[in-house]
Amino acid sequence: MNTQGDPRPDAGAPARRPRPGEILELRIDNLAYGGQGVARLDGLVFMVRRGLPGDTVRARVTRRKKNLIEARVEEVAEPSPHRMAPRCAHFERCGGCAWQHLDYAQQLAWKERLVRDHFKRLAGMPGAPVLPIAGMDDPWRYRNKMEYAFGEFGDGRLKLGLHAMGRFDVIIDVDDCHLQPEVCNAVRNRVRAMARAGGWTPYHMRRHTGVMRHLALRSAQGGDALMAAFSTSGEPFPDARETAETLAAEFPQIQSVMHFVNPSKGGAAVQGEGRALVGPDRIVETILGLELEVSAESFMQTNTAQCERLYQALLDACEFDGTETVLDLYTGAGPIALLAARRAARVVGIESVPAAVDNARRNAERNGVTNAEFICAEVESVLAEVAEKQQADIMLVDPPRAGLHKKALAALIAAAPRRIGYVSCNPSTLARDAAELAATGYTLDSVRPVDMFPHTYHIECVARFTRQS
Repeated sequence: MNTQGDPRPDAGAPARRPRPGEILELRIDNLAYGGQGVARLDGLVFMVRRGLPGDTVRARVTRRKKNLIEARVEEVAEPSPHRMAPRCAHFERCGGCAWQHLDYAQQLAWKERLVRDHFKRLAGMPGAPVLPIAGMDDPWRYRNKMEYAFGEFGDGRLKLGLHAMGRFDVIIDVDDCHLQPEVCNAVRNRVRAMARAGGWTPYHMRRHTGVMRHLALRSAQGGDALMAAFSTSGEPFPDARETAETLAAEFPQIQSVMHFVNPSKGGAAVQGEGRALVGPDRIVETILGLELEVSAESFMQTNTAQCERLYQALLDACEFDGTETVLDLYTGAGPIALLAARRAARVVGIESVPAAVDNARRNAERNGVTNAEFICAEVESVLAEVAEKQQADIMLVDPPRAGLHKKALAALIAAAPRRIGYVSCNPSTLARDAAELAATGYTLDSVRPVDMFPHTYHIECVARFTRQS
């Protein structure tokens, strides 16, 4: 099975390719990493938005590419037996969820297949030791962080919601996101009401005018602790203090309200100069017994329940004996480093975001961890030097979606730790890096997919590599 949807057309493909706007009847037989259904007709490959394996659909062609054709479902003539009614009223337009209409057990099955396929195609490992995926008992209301954008309707009314699928400049006015706790939806809706009543002007991504850019919400302790972070352009936000105090009074879960001023044209939700309007500039989450201070800028996994399963799988894979020196790359606020420090002799974490490094150091102090230190630097810039000094037995890596930087991967291989624990949010770059590690003397022992993001196509994995003797 090719679960990726190989874009190469079959032999004997016809000369004429369907034009944008044409409607065709297609039978979906596969899913692609990206969320689309995959269909084949007359030697052509179609990537069909909202199509599911087992569907027969009438699909409108939206775009022609060199090796494939993009389309979207206009009508489901014969539904897949696994097709479900989506919970969310915004599902058809929102870019957040790709698979709310697919039975959750099937979501898990396809994600596991996609991981296997990535290792087969991209790493040349058809027999990769992929373990069963770890799913959720209740795959709803799981996100502990969401970034909402301000926008406006055609009549000028303010919106507050999420980006439309495939658009950076179109905002959907969201009433209830089923991935966030209910209290977070209530806070967002209250902010929108205050914004409309106060005449706030949304920032326009194309014209670069207006004030209000984003509202980021973080929850901890199962929703009992909340942080709200406003992001504005360089224009004044005169209602900031009053807004923060009103929210804190109406929602006792809110412990922190932050304000970030971002005059740049970039689209990052939390960027620029920040100050606390109410409470401290961080909230506290508990993961596997660790109390972790989290600021608005620092990275933490967005699914706390599955994060515990992910980190436990990583710790189990490392098989610590208590004597190791460990390097933790892309350490963020330090959760992996501090969990490892309870099991190893010494841990050094490397992270480039100053606020996250500050969190990590405070978290070490908060949890009484004395055998961990943290370096604020780009991993690819300092790893070779740090690794030469530390002589690490184990390296733990949790890189961004792009995977390990080439210089970082080269420095890791040169350091030759006996074991590598790799946390990945992108099976494509994990498979790419796995191929490089295998070519330089490492054996892939196991890959454990963990479903951190139900109803989306995203997949988190924990992989263990051991250096061959």
